[in-house]
Amino acid sequence: MTKDLYEILGVSESASPDELRKAYRDLAKKNHPDANPDDKAAEERFKRISDAYDILGNPEKREQYDMVRQGGHDPFAGGGAEGYGDLSEIFRSMFGGGAGNPFGGSRYSPGGGAYQIEIEIPFVTAARGGTVNRVLTLPVVCQKCKGAGGSGKETCSSCGGTGRISSGQGFFSTMHPCANCGGRGFTLKKKCSACGGSGEVRSNESVSLRIPPGAGDGTTLRTSIRGKTVLVRLRVKQDRFFTRQGRDIHCSVTVTAAQAVLGTSLMVRTLDGKVKLKIKAGTQPGTVFRMRGRGVVHNGVKGDQLVTLTVKLPVSLSEEQRLLWMKIKETGS
Repeated sequence: MTKDLYEILGVSESASPDELRKAYRDLAKKNHPDANPDDKAAEERFKRISDAYDILGNPEKREQYDMVRQGGHDPFAGGGAEGYGDLSEIFRSMFGGGAGNPFGGSRYSPGGGAYQIEIEIPFVTAARGGTVNRVLTLPVVCQKCKGAGGSGKETCSSCGGTGRISSGQGFFSTMHPCANCGGRGFTLKKKCSACGGSGEVRSNESVSLRIPPGAGDGTTLRTSIRGKTVLVRLRVKQDRFFTRQGRDIHCSVTVTAAQAVLGTSLMVRTLDGKVKLKIKAGTQPGTVFRMRGRGVVHNGVKGDQLVTLTVKLPVSLSEEQRLLWMKIKETGS
């Protein structure tokens, strides 16, 4: 199993942020556990893909990863086929833990850790804020074994009961969760038939999430479901009309040549509904109109909406139209 982060996302080491983002979105959609209910390995693939993007999608984290990688050291060497482990755990070991850890972030871990999930929300909801309702598939305590996973606990033979395995050598020696016991430090003689020994089963939970104004890709919300902390990472769906740059909203509108020459008024879509925009006579293609206060609120300040004018020229003309354009040409206008 490949552990190079670029290979996990299927991109080259020179990939741009946009290429990384596209690769991540395509892979996350394809491997999301909800889209593969009968594939037990989907959750691990999705976790691996998300962990890789968490690092490569952050310029500072990516730079530090590249420094180690390009120095001729494989940060994952020694792991063998024993298991993938948790990238966050690996980098905590490499670069130090605690608040200074450049690769911080939680993933679900059995026994009370947070569970991270990603959802897609509409562009306008992210910009304006609002509430979204979702049904999330989450792990909950198995009622049959009450979370025990089974009976007959035995100290794990692979990690000696620590729940962690060391891999690599010298300075680049790292610690990651033991694949044999799942990081718990013990195995079970008899596993629960309902949960397979994990102590948890997947359940569909309805949740209402409040989206703050100005939310963007990667914004993470914290909520609690059945006493378990859930970190919901937002992915903003692209809008066919709007794009966003910081606090400002960008869009473009098209008018005919006659409208640009003679002037006109248009109803332009904004985050708050349609607003009339006056186009003065003689307005040139590429002119940008600033609609103040129609952007996104961030840190108490609201941005603007910038509207770029494009002019659509006629592709074919009737004889009458051609003569009119010829007359305009002859006047030198």
